[in-house]
Amino acid sequence: MGAFAVHLKATYLQMRIYIWCVMILILLGRLAEFIVSFFIDGNPNTGLSAANMLILILLFTAIVLPLTYYKRIVHLGASREQYYKSLQFVFAVWAAAIALFNSLWLLLEENVFRSYSKTVDLAKAFHWDDFGLAGSFVYQLAFYLMVMALISMLVSGYYHPVGWLLWAVLIAAIPLGTAIPSLRVHVVSFFKTLLFNGSLLAGVGFNLLLFLVFVAGGWLFTRGRTH
Repeated sequence: MGAFAVHLKATYLQMRIYIWCVMILILLGRLAEFIVSFFIDGNPNTGLSAANMLILILLFTAIVLPLTYYKRIVHLGASREQYYKSLQFVFAVWAAAIALFNSLWLLLEENVFRSYSKTVDLAKAFHWDDFGLAGSFVYQLAFYLMVMALISMLVSGYYHPVGWLLWAVLIAAIPLGTAIPSLRVHVVSFFKTLLFNGSLLAGVGFNLLLFLVFVAGGWLFTRGRTH
């Protein structure tokens, strides 16, 4: 656990500029919304919850660390396996922190801030809050881990033709799937199962299944990296 703590601290030091940029952008955005709404009609416009915008930290983490942290840690003598395990640990810590913060923030919005602001919360939009505080946290955690594993896998495969092929398939899949009527129903069904699942066990299980697939794919790319 001590080694994982070292990796967590090292990755935070590498990511802190991005984390603070996200925090500052959120604060500036909310300040601008407040000023505009105050001078126009006194009512803030509907926007994404400030807590949800912290998800950007997860996206930056999943992109930046596979590109930069890999080189530093491997050059210091760590194996690819050690790097990859520590990366998944860091992802899990950040995903859990953001999921917990979002779950608690929704309670504050509903019970304290709701009369003062109009915001859209992802947990409420996807009905994750129907499962209660603990259920919402678990569903968010599974979803965030899945997304981070997917992005990390794609970024880790930047040097390999298969990685570029995966990017092309992903970019083309949704537009083609929604444009072709025979495929549209399957695309809708996929996202309902992924995001709007009425069963906590099934929704979390499906996200974790994809997470394991993407982690395995990311490892296949990582163990073959030379730079």
